[in-house]
Amino acid sequence: MPRALLLVALTATLAPAQSYIAPTDAKSPADELATFKLPPGFRAELVASEPDIGKPIQMAFDHRGRLWVTTSRHYPFPAAGPASDKLFVLSDFAPDGKARTVRTFAADLNIPIGVLPLPDGKSCLVSEVGRILKLTDTDGDGRADTREVILSGFGTKDTHGMTNSFVLKPDGWVYACHGYLNDSTVTAKDGSTVTMSSGNTYRFRPDGSRVEPWTRGQVNPFGMTLDPGGNLYTADCHSKPITQLIRGACYSSFSKPHDGLGFAPHVTRHDHGSTALCGLAWYEADQFPKAFQGCLFLGNVVTNRVNADRVVWHGSTPVAEELPDLLVSSDPWFRPTDLKLGPDGALYVADFYNRIIGHYEVDLKHPQRDKDRGRVWRIVHTGKPLLAVADVAADPEAALKAPNLVVRQAAAVRLGKLPATGECEFRDKRADLERLTGEPRADAIDGLVKIIRDCPAKDDHRWHAARVALRNCLGVAPQLPPADDAVLADVIPGLPTRAAGEWLAAHLASGKADPARRAEFARHVGKHAPASAGQVLAGPIPVGEAAAVVGGLCQGLQASGVKLSAEQLHKVMGAVWWGLTNRPTDGLALLRDVDRVRAPGDPLPVLVRNALLNLLATTPEPVRLQACDTVLQVMPDEWKAVAALMPGGSPAVRERAAVGLAGRPDAGCTTAAVEYLKDAPARQASQVAAALAGHQPGADALLAAVRAGKASPRLLQDRKVAERLPAADVAALTKDLPPLEARLADIIRDRAKLPPGDAGKGKAVFAQHCANCHQLGGDGAKVGPQLDGIGARGVERLCEDILDPSRNVDEAFRTRVVTLTDGRVVSGLFLRDDGAVTVLADAQGKEVRLPKADIEGSKVSPLSPMPATFDALPPDDFRHLLAFLLGSRAK
Repeated sequence: MPRALLLVALTATLAPAQSYIAPTDAKSPADELATFKLPPGFRAELVASEPDIGKPIQMAFDHRGRLWVTTSRHYPFPAAGPASDKLFVLSDFAPDGKARTVRTFAADLNIPIGVLPLPDGKSCLVSEVGRILKLTDTDGDGRADTREVILSGFGTKDTHGMTNSFVLKPDGWVYACHGYLNDSTVTAKDGSTVTMSSGNTYRFRPDGSRVEPWTRGQVNPFGMTLDPGGNLYTADCHSKPITQLIRGACYSSFSKPHDGLGFAPHVTRHDHGSTALCGLAWYEADQFPKAFQGCLFLGNVVTNRVNADRVVWHGSTPVAEELPDLLVSSDPWFRPTDLKLGPDGALYVADFYNRIIGHYEVDLKHPQRDKDRGRVWRIVHTGKPLLAVADVAADPEAALKAPNLVVRQAAAVRLGKLPATGECEFRDKRADLERLTGEPRADAIDGLVKIIRDCPAKDDHRWHAARVALRNCLGVAPQLPPADDAVLADVIPGLPTRAAGEWLAAHLASGKADPARRAEFARHVGKHAPASAGQVLAGPIPVGEAAAVVGGLCQGLQASGVKLSAEQLHKVMGAVWWGLTNRPTDGLALLRDVDRVRAPGDPLPVLVRNALLNLLATTPEPVRLQACDTVLQVMPDEWKAVAALMPGGSPAVRERAAVGLAGRPDAGCTTAAVEYLKDAPARQASQVAAALAGHQPGADALLAAVRAGKASPRLLQDRKVAERLPAADVAALTKDLPPLEARLADIIRDRAKLPPGDAGKGKAVFAQHCANCHQLGGDGAKVGPQLDGIGARGVERLCEDILDPSRNVDEAFRTRVVTLTDGRVVSGLFLRDDGAVTVLADAQGKEVRLPKADIEGSKVSPLSPMPATFDALPPDDFRHLLAFLLGSRAK
């Protein structure tokens, strides 16, 4: 199912929406139809509804014009016992659209989603929980009587992100989407294997004989379609509404890195005011007027409409121009999960008709989740009759020239060739590139370099496809070309090989590397060719760039698990000292990176130590904050210099120093942190207590301070603190306190009643407190997903999500709690594994790099990584922040 919205304030997925629980009651199909608003000349017609069918999810037409529809009553939970979800086949459509024949092809499925009738006319593929089945009607009675599991191993952790959207192309492969949050390892009959995590696309043979990856990334692709040139497009809930798939490319997702080539481009530059977009259909049939030819239609289940985009071509690059919506419903139960162009030229819409659409936003067991109602509609233009539906199998050559795209595509599958499309030179050029991506040849390298150099700036899809192909061709070359070509330097970081690292080391040494990418190149060298680190350090690195380049090299070395030699460390320390004395922020970051790859016992030069301590004492606040962290990481013996900041420092410096000291298990650090708790404001005290609870000496000291009345027992009600302490101790020390939930309810109620704020001032509050993790309106970071459209949640829900962020947290954005071999506990949002390193994001959105060798164990907490301390935000700041967030709404 499409991902609608997960809001846990600053560490969650957000989407614009009406209420996720519709305030109205269900309507009859006739009453729902009356809520549809379409452009002049269009009308909607009911094809099928309850009780004849269940809740439709996805659809597909076969070569006879029959419509196959997967439905589920079990969703969102897989069947605990015998499964009873159904696959229907609709046919014999009346002039008013009604399907006069509705057959149940299979009645024992478990949340079926993807469906693909096969050309033999008696079999179909259907995905259900964990697997893909081939169902066959061997005796011609219209019901499946045999089934075969052709692929299995699909993740089922998130049932709204299971594999979906099957498309059979003339090449004989079935293309499919792999959805949000699930981890899958799928092995075909020939032993080929694909491992996927969250958004991906892949392809497989219809008999399950082989499986291959197609693209990586996206968040939750749900819906796939073809254009006349045979290009695949997906709908997605969050990364972008529409994407044309470039074979082998990597697309943006939550906190995932790209593949070294950067993220591939999308078709849309806009979001259609939602992050719950699904179902996708390319329209080309002469039933709709000419203005709608070459348009893409998209289901928007949260805003209850069918969006429209016109595609404009720049060479082989499609760019979507947003059009007025094709259908808008005032019935909030209307949920268009899939769209299909029919062989009659109408646009068919699967309507999962439901009061609730949110998967995480509303309790999955909420009793108002509808289980029975579902509709299929079709949209027709009244100015022309519907097209006659022919049996493609009878004359596929004639069908290959039909005015209807889906008829041509069905014929092309039978004939094994693409239909004619007129002037389509770009298609052939792109097809050549994708062939080279799948079947790379070293002798194609020079030609691909020329294509990239000569590619028009607006044709970014061809440019990226050529770069993917070049990367793969370089990967099979017996020897890489000389290290002096800018095009090769752009592409070689996409090769995770030692040869690529050595090439980039030589390229850096040549002095010809792009200054903007030198740090990236150095990181690649450290990770994949650490033996070439000395070559990078010996090369011509401009003084002003040394911190970035050497820092990148050290991050790569950490990922490869290699330490700097004594000679290399000596060279690096010159760059560290220069940075600390000339560009403190860069110097501090570099020193932290260097510290992670210096051998145990290697001392810091006196000049570096003195320069660092000087920053701690005399520099502006932002630098002093970073200096606190750096001193405690690289010179823990100087902890007293950090503790000395607490009596007279600014609130931010005192907090950073106290939290840093609290995170160290040394007795002196723990004592200083506990002492700070006596007078600390509630928000700062919670942060310090959580850090103390992260190691045994700190936990013992915290509990002792609470027992002695030197720290508030309310600190133990903070979930991030309590989950790290013995439950019995927490219960005993908080037994006389009012429940946390009751206290939060009072705070939320009071904050929701604040007078309206100033959105302009709220933007500044957002920038200070939220933008380090999240993006809204193009501003901020994307450690977590952007918050566009959050305002539709309303004041009360926003207050809940900001003040109690763990109340509704999605599994993908829960805290990862890591126990280290030295007894410390580190927590944050899991971002990625980088070689020998696990990377988390802390509450400030900063990366925390933990060597895997130092990790004793980890678990996923039910809590959000966002600090639950926004109740300490001054009321004026809070109401201004609310005003800013409320201003971001769906159209």
